[in-house]
Amino acid sequence: MAGERFPSGARIGRGSEIRRILRIGKRVRTGPVDGFFAPSPTHRPRFAVIVPRFGHTIVRRNLVKRRVREVVRREWLSEAHRLGLERDLVLKARPSAYEASFEDVRSALHEVFGRCRED
Repeated sequence: MAGERFPSGARIGRGSEIRRILRIGKRVRTGPVDGFFAPSPTHRPRFAVIVPRFGHTIVRRNLVKRRVREVVRREWLSEAHRLGLERDLVLKARPSAYEASFEDVRSALHEVFGRCRED
């Protein structure tokens, strides 16, 4: 199971870095998730997940975060490394993410990943 953990270098942990990406990054709007991406100063793919409360409990917020992280971990990070993408990606849940199924979130994230590859 250790091979499936997120490498610490794949996380954007500082709020200042997340704010920079939200400010200068390109935005992709999908149903349940907005994606913001910008060139990475570390020259490797990194990501962060933002899930606002929108009046929901922490249990519901954590479910949304886990769904987003799972798709990123299994599908985006390996592909980004393989393609040599040097992008920082911030994924921000929208209110509809709380009602979306895992497959809805997954397809929305694939749309974000596609736009991230193109630019």
